[in-house]
Amino acid sequence: MNSPTPARIRSRVLLVESDPWDAGLVQEALDELEEQQYRKLLPWHMELYHAETLAEALAALEQESFDILLVNLDLTDSQALHTFLRIQPRSGTAPIVVLCSARDEYTALAAVREGAFSYLLKEDLDCLPLARTLRSAMERQQAMVARAELPLLDEFTSLISRDGFVLLGEQSLQLAARWERPATLFLIELTGFSLLEDTYGSQAHDLALIETGDLLRAVFRESDVIARLQGDTFGALCFDDPAELETIDHRIDRYLQSLSPYPAKRPPLTYLTGQATLVPSVATNLDVLLERAEADLTANRGREMAPALG
Repeated sequence: MNSPTPARIRSRVLLVESDPWDAGLVQEALDELEEQQYRKLLPWHMELYHAETLAEALAALEQESFDILLVNLDLTDSQALHTFLRIQPRSGTAPIVVLCSARDEYTALAAVREGAFSYLLKEDLDCLPLARTLRSAMERQQAMVARAELPLLDEFTSLISRDGFVLLGEQSLQLAARWERPATLFLIELTGFSLLEDTYGSQAHDLALIETGDLLRAVFRESDVIARLQGDTFGALCFDDPAELETIDHRIDRYLQSLSPYPAKRPPLTYLTGQATLVPSVATNLDVLLERAEADLTANRGREMAPALG
């Protein structure tokens, strides 16, 4: 005798969508995912709740709890990033997936930088892409609850952490591949930190990290992905041809000069940099850029040390 099929865990999905056609497509995709052949791909039974406006979504979040939110940022009563910023504080631990058209990918990516889990193009809105996105979001949600996921923000600098950088960097590279734009990764290494700690104590080093975060926010744009990668090494992922921009060393020097006279309590901050540029394909991953930029940083470090050794 066949064993009974185990009951599937129910997950509550709030869809925030003003377009009835697109809302219908989401419902159809979820209905199709109820078929037996998709059970392994998406083992949860998704119960869909639909809010047509931001006001309805906020009211629903006040009264109910949801496991995942699918949000179109352009609603009849709210547009663009404002929609996400209103919904996020009320979403609790539920991951937010942004639904957008291809022309609005930059806005969706901005929402991801602000804390959205991911985004899904409406042009790709079918049962399989939706299932993969929902599964990834649900698994990430479970990981956050189970192991209090590593924070995506660095405690000293309030820049993105390495985990956040990998997440946003991979998504940004996919976007650059679609737009055929060059991607440049800058690595910035704070130097002289041992002297700072030995002479002025650990607090001076911590302050140097905070000031480096301020520096990077000043010399890069809001659309760039800026992070503290590890220790005294920072990264910034940009999507312009570096040949058309002022060099990173000049930008850092100009910023540091703007701070003069520098506080006499410790020496001024100094940095080494490395960078790598490529036009990514859909198969490009962030490791390629990291390896090339790290090689350039290592070479620059060697050139910096050569006079002292000679």
